[in-house]
Formats: sequence, C-alpha cells, structure tokens
Amino acid sequence: MKSPIWGGKDIVALKHIEGVETIGESWEISGVPGDETPVVGGEYDGWTLAQLIEKFGASFVGKKNYEVNGTNFPLLIKFISADDALSIQVHPDDAMAQRVAGKPFGKTEMWYLVGAHPGATLFSGFKRDLTVEEYDQVMAENRLEDVMARYETKVGDCFFIPAGQIHSIGAGNLIIEVQQSSDLTYRVYDFNRRDAQGNTRQLHTAEAREALNFKSRGDYRTHYEDRDNERIQLESCPQFTTSVYHLTEPLRANYADVDSFAILICYEGTATLRDNEGNETTLKAGESVLFPATTQWVDVTPTSEGKFSCVETYTLG
Repeated sequence: MKSPIWGGKDIVALKHIEGVETIGESWEISGVPGDETPVVGGEYDGWTLAQLIEKFGASFVGKKNYEVNGTNFPLLIKFISADDALSIQVHPDDAMAQRVAGKPFGKTEMWYLVGAHPGATLFSGFKRDLTVEEYDQVMAENRLEDVMARYETKVGDCFFIPAGQIHSIGAGNLIIEVQQSSDLTYRVYDFNRRDAQGNTRQLHTAEAREALNFKSRGDYRTHYEDRDNERIQLESCPQFTTSVYHLTEPLRANYADVDSFAILICYEGTATLRDNEGNETTLKAGESVLFPATTQWVDVTPTSEGKFSCVETYTLG
C-alpha cells in the first residue's frame, strides 16, 4: 500500500481497511524489486514471484516469458485511488528503460475505471500532433494542459497508455491498472504542488522530453461492447491482453491455448474459483489471484447477490 499526496479513500472502502484514511496505490501483484508482493496462504506462503519463477520456471509464467524474462515477472497490477490529480507524466519504452535506467522493462499500461465520482476527469494523450519546438514553447508558457486531451470518466471506461504517451489520472477516479513491471515514471508537470515539508516533487524534464511521443491518436478511449456472462476483450498488445467479466451465472475461463499465467482482479461481488487441477479459492472485491501457466481452465461461480465483476489479464506468450 502506498499513500502519496494525491491518494484517495476508495481503496480503503473497497478493501475495508481500518486505521488509515487514504491510500493512493495498492500493488496487487508485483515483482518489482523492493516492492514484491508475497504469496498469501498455502504451501508457499510468503514467497515472492521471483522465488516461484526460480522454482517452477516456464510452468509458472509460460515458456516465452521464462525464456525472455527469466525470473523478472513481466506485469504489475494495481488499484489506484485519487482524491487529487496525479502528476502529468510519461513512461519510457523498453529500449529507453534499459539504456537510461538499466531496468528490464519500460511501461505500457491500461486503465479500467471501476469508480468515478461526479466531475472526475483524466488526461490521455495530446489533442493534436506537436513538434518538439511547439512542445518546448507550450512548456515555457505553462500551457501544457491546453494541448492535452481531457476526458470525463465513468465506470467501465478503458484507456490504453502505451509507453511515450503523456497522461494524468484526475481526482475522483478509482482505477485498475495493468502495466509492465516497472516503476519508471518521468514527471512532466506536477501542478506546482508542495508536500507536507513545503517541497515540490522532482520533475524529469529532459527524460520526459526524450520519452514523449508527440503524435496524437484522436480518440484515446477504448471502445467495446459490454455484455454479461461473457469474456469481453478490452486491449491486446505485445505486453498483455486484458478482458472484463460481469457474471450473474457460472462461466469457464479457458486458458488451454494461453502460454502464460493468468490474473483475475475483482472489484465487485464474490465468486468461487476452481481450476482444472482441483484447486479452489474464493475471490471477492478488492482481491486479486494469479493462476500459473499450467492452468487449463478456471470455473468462476458467482456467490454474491448482483454481479461478480473482474478484470483478467495474461501475456501473449
């Protein structure tokens, strides 16, 4: 759990956490060094993802993941809750991350909105193509927000944020973020905010300028047809595939043709999950679960009133 200056109250409510008022990020499944999430329960209680990959190899993460990434787990899963806007920022691609920071992954990510307070907005991309010279002038004149695409948000909105795309999550949003396993963020602008000690946060002006893609993409919102009791694909890119489920009846999630682990992130309701090897667990709102690459299928049976809703992700392998 992380509590930055922009952190909100929605994760606290979703997870029924006592003793804290705000949480900005809940790192659900992470292999980032220094921020590894441990296994909870069972024979491998307390183990990290790197330890599991070292023991089980391709049977845990999939053949291609293991060949390419070794014990580096490729994805990072978060809940993000904002009561104030996050900085305007950009992330590097893999090549820049490796060259500049010595990190294995850049950061391509996806946002799925699971909560949006009245008036909530976010920035995603530039309104129009910019030249580097135009960008420099905009920054010098403190007009960055004028050239960024702002969206009013609602539950179910989805935004794909490839490395190099400028963006910022606004106040009032609760988001599931699926991203590459990277903590590399280059702050472009932070609204001149100061922390409790009166200090402004560091900006990464030169790195951001190098990482930025100055081309616009028109409409940055992902468009999809939402239906109950089906797997609805949201995004598919070289780094991950994501889908959403809204279930009122049992459904079998099939992974027989997927050479990858699979992750379910629940944000509504409760369900019983049973896989082809006979493993059974309960998943409820605010929780996430990872199935290894050996999993052929998972039967998902809603057990609460209303809908069981979750986001699913895996790699292409």
